[in-house]
Amino acid sequence: MGGQGSNQLTLANALEIAKDNQNGQIPPAVTQMLERNIGDIWRRIQAQPSTYVMKKEEFAVFTYYRSRYDNNAVAKQAVARFWNHYKGETPRVDGARSSASTPSASGGPSSSRAPGASGGR
Repeated sequence: MGGQGSNQLTLANALEIAKDNQNGQIPPAVTQMLERNIGDIWRRIQAQPSTYVMKKEEFAVFTYYRSRYDNNAVAKQAVARFWNHYKGETPRVDGARSSASTPSASGGPSSSRAPGASGGR
């Protein structure tokens, strides 16, 4: 009926509206939805600071508010964990490419050299 627009606001729509209106003219309903979501996401991260992996939609919200968490080690680890578990497009974050290779790959060639190179001890 008449209020269809407010009923149709999804998290994806709210993010799009907020990104398109960064000059401060973000509708209150959008701000409220995003604030509620970032609060929920941050609580989940804090409850499981070394294991929680954000879903793609959560990561999008977190990225929108990333400046709030620039100097926070738990937030940085949460972002790294997201990229380490993300299955989709290639990551666009510094350092993410190195996590794409398997951790054991660096151990393989090194372990074959180690006995010969460190055999002096």
